[in-house]
Amino acid sequence: MRRALLPVLAVDYKSTLRFKVDKTVVMNILGIDFTFFAVSDMQKSLTFYRDQLGMPLACLVHKGTWAEFEINPGTLVLGQGYDFTQPGGGTVALAVADAKAAVEELEQAGIHIQSPLGESAVCFWAIIEDPDGNRVIIHQRKDGTAG
Repeated sequence: MRRALLPVLAVDYKSTLRFKVDKTVVMNILGIDFTFFAVSDMQKSLTFYRDQLGMPLACLVHKGTWAEFEINPGTLVLGQGYDFTQPGGGTVALAVADAKAAVEELEQAGIHIQSPLGESAVCFWAIIEDPDGNRVIIHQRKDGTAG
């Protein structure tokens, strides 16, 4: 099994993070709403995260292909069979206060929006990619919370 080295970020949660791209876009990053991992076998993953690690399963939806574990101050999401990910890859969701304004700001700066602003029952979101093709979700919870 190939393992990836992941960067570690030390954050002072008492202050608001500022995210700056090419000195033209400034978004107030409120936190990371969720971390997403693509999985190849949801049942094996549920056994590992829920049963072996003891993480509380918050929901299992979309015919069992999307699982969320609420781990304050964030959420771990497992997804199986989504065409925007491969097992072993990852996606980060950045919490913003206004997803529409953030997307407009990114577009004005010439950043390609991979997936335009979408809406679910609980959030607004859009997807951009970093230079290596890693996905970054611009995410706004409708209840105003973050992290």
